[in-house]
Amino acid sequence: MTKDSVLNNISPELKKRILTAVLGVAALLLLIIFGGMFGMFLVQVVLSLAMIHEFGHMAYSLPDQKEKRYVLLFATWFISLGSLILARSEYELLVFTFLSLFVYFLVSARRYGDQAGTILEQADFGAHFKELMYSIFGLFYLGFLPTFFLKVHGSVSGVHWTMVFLFINWASDTGAYFAGKKYGKTKLYPLISPKKTREGALGGMVCAWVVILLYKVLLFGAMSWGAVIIVPLLVGAASQIGDLCESFLKRAFDKKDSGSILPGHGGFLDRFDGVVFSLPIMYACTRVFS
Repeated sequence: MTKDSVLNNISPELKKRILTAVLGVAALLLLIIFGGMFGMFLVQVVLSLAMIHEFGHMAYSLPDQKEKRYVLLFATWFISLGSLILARSEYELLVFTFLSLFVYFLVSARRYGDQAGTILEQADFGAHFKELMYSIFGLFYLGFLPTFFLKVHGSVSGVHWTMVFLFINWASDTGAYFAGKKYGKTKLYPLISPKKTREGALGGMVCAWVVILLYKVLLFGAMSWGAVIIVPLLVGAASQIGDLCESFLKRAFDKKDSGSILPGHGGFLDRFDGVVFSLPIMYACTRVFS
């Protein structure tokens, strides 16, 4: 089979997916390898703000939804910048931002009452409080968890561990996609994600192990064999669970994709759901194996 015939057999959607992935991976690797801690911060803050923006479009529905998105974006920026400037103060920043969000929603609740202090529309007032809960969830999920990128990158051999982490996620996702298409028969969790299969999940795990084994042999000889075995298992599993969790989120809000900014992949949250969920697991692994 010639090169041209192979390319012709690739669907336009898959071509877009591959092109987006290649360009995105190249940009990420350049920032991680040559950008230092500021480059890692740039990666983290762009991902966080993009995902929070998409989350806000899904979660908010009241007339003040645009203002709430801006407030949540600012809160995310505050946590991200604070994590860079004030190392090991992320939890204090999270608590302060949580309290500030609560005060904002408390003050803005007056929009749903009259001068006599009576609630005008109980449904809207209740929805306003629910959007506070959504905001707190989104802040922790997409504002705080991505700051573990800085912790992983700042650990001993941090550039290597960051690369290991990303390669596990990419290999797990790619392996699951192609193994599922070719061998997938048994549904993994059809209520949440009808297309995912157990065979695909296993294929993703095997692919992650192979890639990390090659990375150790070629680039990171200091990584222990225990890490080669355990890290892909833990991080790969967390990544696939994170993918299901994001599918759960989209089903809850009746959305097919979180966005459309990444051709062939949907939104940033669609692409980096597993990354966000598995970051704390990766940081724990660096603490054990560094």
